[in-house]
Amino acid sequence: MGAVRRYGQACPVATAMDVLGERWTVLILRELLLGPKRFTEILGRMPSIGPNRLTDRLRTLHSIGVVSKAEPTPEYALTEFGEGLRTPIIGLGLWGLGLMSSGVDSSTARPDMVALCMTEAADPGRLADLALECDVDAGERFSMSVSDGVLQVRSGPSRASSPSTIVCDAGTFIELSLGSETPSAAVSSGRLATGGDSAAVSRLFEVFADAARRHIAVQPAPLAT
Repeated sequence: MGAVRRYGQACPVATAMDVLGERWTVLILRELLLGPKRFTEILGRMPSIGPNRLTDRLRTLHSIGVVSKAEPTPEYALTEFGEGLRTPIIGLGLWGLGLMSSGVDSSTARPDMVALCMTEAADPGRLADLALECDVDAGERFSMSVSDGVLQVRSGPSRASSPSTIVCDAGTFIELSLGSETPSAAVSSGRLATGGDSAAVSRLFEVFADAARRHIAVQPAPLAT
């Protein structure tokens, strides 16, 4: 393992970046915000990292107590210390959504990450009277649950016995979440299919769209030179 390059400044931001500044590190943590994962699952989400570099990054994160490794089938998860990164990483994601406002490349889109951003952005007051367990198939499988005003998003299918369902492509899910498409219009055009409590699903997308309007700073037009 190569030596970690440090900024050498007695500054909290610089100290954090000593750990997080290496390429891929934040994206590894991004995956673990959606729940524990095996090495191969993380690698499958970011194949360009390569197994050697992923091993190196996980070893570093484990050594400083950000990530735990459970046996016998190794599974990596955020520790309580690592969970402290949830809000700042999701904050970066919300800022990044503004850079996607001009369009979404559905071949690389990550709807689960857009949903994850909404766990911090959505208004708890608007979620308070909403109860939903939902299985999402939007090019990848993940689940969303709302209870007592709290939204949770996890990789993989819902653990509920009879969840509501959302089926659409990645681009449609993101458009619904950002408010550039409505659930009723997407259903009418055949881009969205829902099952179970469709009214609750529509309400959740309305909450997402409201959060997007309130939290996402859209990238300004380039300045004239």
